[in-house]
Amino acid sequence: MKIEEYIPSMINIEKTEWFSLLTESQKELLSSSGGRINYSEGETIVKQGFAASHIVFLEKGIIKLNVENRKKSTTFKIMQGGNFIGLMCSFVNKKLDFSAISVTDASVFLFDRKVFEQIIIENGDFALYIVKLISELTNAVVHSLIKLTHKNVNGAIATILLDLYSLYNLNSFTLPFNRTEMANALGYSKESIINTLSEFNRDGILEISGKKIIIKDLDKLISISLNG
Repeated sequence: MKIEEYIPSMINIEKTEWFSLLTESQKELLSSSGGRINYSEGETIVKQGFAASHIVFLEKGIIKLNVENRKKSTTFKIMQGGNFIGLMCSFVNKKLDFSAISVTDASVFLFDRKVFEQIIIENGDFALYIVKLISELTNAVVHSLIKLTHKNVNGAIATILLDLYSLYNLNSFTLPFNRTEMANALGYSKESIINTLSEFNRDGILEISGKKIIIKDLDKLISISLNG
């Protein structure tokens, strides 16, 4: 089973829309307030319960955001380079309500939270951009949850596989979670997840080996996602 390799590209922060809204002195101040950290696949970038002392920007790679509750881990979002990690809750709680784990090799830039907040106070255009960004992120999470809630197990699995297809931009990839974690994320039993994936494999929609997935019939998967 041949899996195409996902090769993450580095996002140049200086070329992002939000960074262009800063003055030269603000750019220098913010850049000097933190630094870059590289992570290998499977490493924890942010740990649930730790203090939110920095604003985290994902420069490269794919990560998953997990919530731990009663020793059960649920993946609620998967994201790629070019996005802030946990921006929605960074200004609310002193402690983070989620964990961020690298699915591929990843690189993040940490900005001092106090410096980031000070620039929001000083720069109206930047503040408005951040407010809109947080609103868009919140809206996306809500719509994603609603979309999955109204689907049967076939439709929910097809939808999450298509989301991963869009993230990787490849027909083949490695699932960023095991069957139990997938069940927790979608709200179905582990057995339902296993049976549905096996069905997709038998029907020639997917080729599956452990966490390795190859989408063989994209049109069929899209149809299941829309109608399931």
